[in-house]
Formats: sequence, structure tokens, C-alpha cells
Amino acid sequence: MANSEKEFSPFVRRACEVLFDKKAEDIKIIEVGKFIPQITNYFIIATANSTEHMNALKKHLEDELALMGARLHHSEGSKNSRWMLLDYDDFIIHIMLEEAREFYRLEELWGDAPRWTYEETFKRED
Repeated sequence: MANSEKEFSPFVRRACEVLFDKKAEDIKIIEVGKFIPQITNYFIIATANSTEHMNALKKHLEDELALMGARLHHSEGSKNSRWMLLDYDDFIIHIMLEEAREFYRLEELWGDAPRWTYEETFKRED
């Protein structure tokens, strides 16, 4: 399978599209399912440039994914948080302010997991 041919679910694809369209930065998809299959298959991580931007991203994601029939299992983070989490079982979306993303370094924590960058298309990182 070529790097750009990864088959993500329509929900994962739409979540990445919404994040990109609404100007989230550094969108990453990490395949964590073989490490934590009881929790989720994918992490989607994106950076927001302010708490207002993060709240807008969260609302757009919830609205768009609900229109597709996705069920939000759980969410965390208040309107003034530096990190918001949306858990859709098969995938978990992490929307973070830059300083929180640099502090928690989720990409490094899951360094052995396959990962992709999203910028209108999915691109495998090696």
C-alpha cells in the first residue's frame, strides 16, 4: 500500500477536513490501535491558535460528525482549557494550544506508531 493510499474511515477523513478547513495547524493522525486497542485506533492531533479557535474547532467537529451519524462518546476540556479531547471510540481528537502540545508531546509518546500528516490529503510520515 502506497503511503497516500491509507484507508481511513469517513469519520476520520471528515474530522481532518474540518480541522484543515477551519485553519487548525499541524494535523497529525497516529495509529495507536495496536498499542491500546481497548481504547481507540487513532489519535487525531491538531493545534489551535487561541482558546476561541479551539472552541470553534470543537463545535464544528461535533456538528459535522453528528451530521454523519458519529456518536461522541466522551469529551474533556473547558472553554478556557489548553487542550480539548473528543472521544469517538474508534478515534480520539486532541485539539491543543501550541504550548500544551509542546509540553505534552503526544507524538513522541507514540513514537513507534505509524503516523500521517493531513494537508488536504494524507501523507505518511516515515
